[in-house]
Order: sequence, then structure tokens, then C-alpha cells
Amino acid sequence: MKYDAIIIGSGLGGLSCSAYLARNGWKVLVLEKHIRQGGFAISFRRGDFTFDPSLHMMDGVGKGQNTYRFLEWCGVGSKIEFKKLKYFGRFIFPDDEIRLPGGNLESVMSVLEEHFPHEREGIRNLFRKMTHIYNDVYKFLFSQIPLWLQLPIFPLIYRGLYPVIKKTGEQFFNSYLNDSRLKATLLANWQFLGLPPSQLNVVYSVLPNMDYWMMGCYYPKGGNQMIPDTFVEVIKENHGEVLLNSEVTSITTDGNKATGVVTKNGGRYSGRVIISNACPMETFHNLIGKDKFPRKFMKKMDTMKQSLSYFCVYLGLDKEFRTMVKDEEEHEIFVLDTYDLEEDFRWCSNCEVEKGSFMITLYSNVDDSFAKGNKFVLSLTQTQGYEYWSRYENDYIDGNKDFYNKEKDRMAKVLIKRTEKVFPELSKHIEVLVVATPLTMKRYTGNYKGAIIGWANTIDQCSPMNRMSQKTPIENLYLSSAWTFIGGGQAPVIMSGCRLGKKLIGR
Repeated sequence: MKYDAIIIGSGLGGLSCSAYLARNGWKVLVLEKHIRQGGFAISFRRGDFTFDPSLHMMDGVGKGQNTYRFLEWCGVGSKIEFKKLKYFGRFIFPDDEIRLPGGNLESVMSVLEEHFPHEREGIRNLFRKMTHIYNDVYKFLFSQIPLWLQLPIFPLIYRGLYPVIKKTGEQFFNSYLNDSRLKATLLANWQFLGLPPSQLNVVYSVLPNMDYWMMGCYYPKGGNQMIPDTFVEVIKENHGEVLLNSEVTSITTDGNKATGVVTKNGGRYSGRVIISNACPMETFHNLIGKDKFPRKFMKKMDTMKQSLSYFCVYLGLDKEFRTMVKDEEEHEIFVLDTYDLEEDFRWCSNCEVEKGSFMITLYSNVDDSFAKGNKFVLSLTQTQGYEYWSRYENDYIDGNKDFYNKEKDRMAKVLIKRTEKVFPELSKHIEVLVVATPLTMKRYTGNYKGAIIGWANTIDQCSPMNRMSQKTPIENLYLSSAWTFIGGGQAPVIMSGCRLGKKLIGR
């Protein structure tokens, strides 16, 4: 049977594109190598506990909001229930802490002004400018005018975005603020974004947090797995197919045209369009072969910089732990040992687990279904570089994990001990402990060096002109993932997949 579209991988970029195409009459086939769909957007169980490996919160998914519009186009908008969180996060610094609300920009500014009264004017001017940038970005994302037609008049159409588009977050914030502690607070969640202010593209310095501050922070009821499961439901309702345990080993071509795929279990499928949700290195180097692509194209890709990965400790805690949680509406806590985010980034990149910032996520405050018997689920997450863990990679692949296990257990104990400054005697309440490293992230997603959000969000890797295109040099072969425009994160990836579906349909 020949399909209109074959999608390799069931991450949210692949599933959103598949759902959109299926709803518009295309016969689609999704092939996933694992036992469940979702990529990073999955859940897993251990005993009485359910864990979400990567999701901390989502933005723009409230009814009528920007991400929600893409969910609606894919047919899942009304099928997923999202809980709105009260707080954006609590930020614990060495000598102070600050809690920022979500979903109310005026309240966010008021809290910041209370802590930094000498910066009131700068805060107001900064947020006015960020609102203008925010509106321009979504104006661009929803525009139906092709990019090449917009380029000549881009400065006139996007008056808020254009003057700062080549700036870093640090350069942008320095134009309005002087207090280094305030500037650190505004991007203290840099681990969501992948880079510190000196390297982070201004759009990513503004857009995600403004969405949280203006529109609210959300979490899917029932856990992260509800999102990919609902996409699959829509695909099947529209006569599409999703095959699990079906690893694609090669993409077949006829000359310079992609024609189909071959799976590890011997399946051969033909498609009019092939869409890879796998990372580009896997797609181009392994599924097709770099000799099929122009040398210049491959050279550019091989010099691009990937994002960092994550080290995660998932904890299933007894019911007595609940008495230690003073605020049942608190969800995300950021713990930092410095206001210098550049130094913090170096610590995390080098896997200095004793110093680098980390996040405490209180999942059971969002949804009681994460744990049975009134127990509690909590996770600890630290952004880490892959190079440190590469020393264990060969043994890890061969199953010789003694030294690897010893090191990951050591790091987990360090993070647990640091967390006990916030929740004393946490270790006494642990019933289940699961640890994931950058090697784990690479193993389960296939992402190059376990990258959590695809390419790093630098100035020269973020815009639609220089982010990797969804269209490839191979005819009928497309990409739909965090590695293409719009970038990484579950909301941007859903938007990206839907946008590709619209392009293929001709809308």
C-alpha cells in the first residue's frame, strides 16, 4: 500500500503533523521504534508512581490562546484538559528568594518592583518592549504570507522584533536594567531555554516566559502521556495508522526523490511524502547516507551546535512527605547557588552537580493521579553537557554499567542532599528512585548527544532563515522536530508539526 505520508518517529513534531494531515484527508502512517508513542512527551510507571520524564509546564494552551489554536487545527484542542498553575516558579538564590506568578503580567511586574524598587521604570519599559516583541513573533507565526515575500518589508511589518532580532538576551536586558540580580531573576529558568543570557537568542529570551507570565502556566491533566495518546487517537479516527515497535532503518530513494522506508522487522512501505521526526544527524547520516546530500549542506549541519541534555532524578515518596509541602499549589522551584548565570551555565555544562542550578518539580501538586495512596511524585532536573558522560558511552552500550551506575548514583545523592535544604530529610521518604542521564536521553530519543531541545537557541541558529529547514535537499523528504523552526519545547514542536502539515496541504 502506498501512503500519502510516512512519518518516522512519534514525537510531538511527528504526531502533530500526522494529525493535521490525517484530518485533511491524507492517508498517513506513523512508525515508532519504541513500545509507546511520544518521544520526550511520555510517562512511565514504577510501582505506585507515574513519572513524566521531561515536561515541567506548557504555555499558550488555554482555550483560545496561541498554542491552543494549533492544537485545534490538529483536532486535539478540546480533547486534552489542561490545569492552570498558580505560579510560574519559586527562585531560590544564595541570599534571597522570589516567587513569580503566572498568567498575570501586571502581578509579575508588581512582584519584581517590590523586590527591586529602584528598577521600577526599567521594568515597565522592558515589559512594554517584550510585549511588542511577543505580539510580533506570533503575528509572524500566524501570517499566511510566504517568508520570501515578507523579507523586503520585514522592518516595517515587525517594528518591535526587527531592531532586536540579532541581539542576545543579555544585550537586550542590559538596555533597560542595571541590577544584575534582577536580570538573573528574569532568566533564572535558563535551563528551560538551554543557554545563559549571553548566548541566548532574544526571541527565546522573551517569548516563552512572556507566554507564561501573560497567558499562564499549564499542565495536562492525567500527565504528559495524554498529549501524544490524544494525537494518536485523532490520527486513527481519521483512518491513519500508528505502528509501534517499528524502527525505521533506511529511507528508500529513486534518484533524488524519497520513495519509502524499510523497518528493522522487514517491513517496506511506500509514501508520496516522507517526514522524519528523528534528529537530522540520524536521518541524513544513517537513514539515507550523507553521500546523497550536497557536501555544503552536510558541512553546515555538522558545524551546528546542539543544546545540552538533562540529568533527572525521579522520586516516588511516601504519603508522609505531603506534610512537608507547605504550599499545595507550588509546582516548580529553581535552586541557584549564584546570580552569575554564565558561571552557572559552565557548572552545568561541566556536570559540576554540587554547584550547578537545578529544578525541583512537585508533580503531585498538579495531579493526584501521579501517585497512589496519597503518595507523592517529585523530580530533580539539572541541565548537563554530554561530553562528561561520553566516557561511559561504549560500556553503556555494551551493558557494562558498573562505573556508569556508580557515577549516576553519586550525582543523584548530591542533588537529593541539596534538595534537603528545601525539604529536610527528603531521603527518608523515598520509596522509588529512578535516574536518567544524557546517555539515557540519547538512547530513548535518538537525539544527537541527548540534546533536549534540538539545536541550541543561539542568534545564528534560531531565525527561520538560519534554523534548519523542514524541506531537505532530497525531494519529498521533510523534517518535523525540535531541530527545525520554531525550535525545541513541546509547544513549539507542536506548532512546527502543524505548520509543516499546512504547507504540505497548501494552506
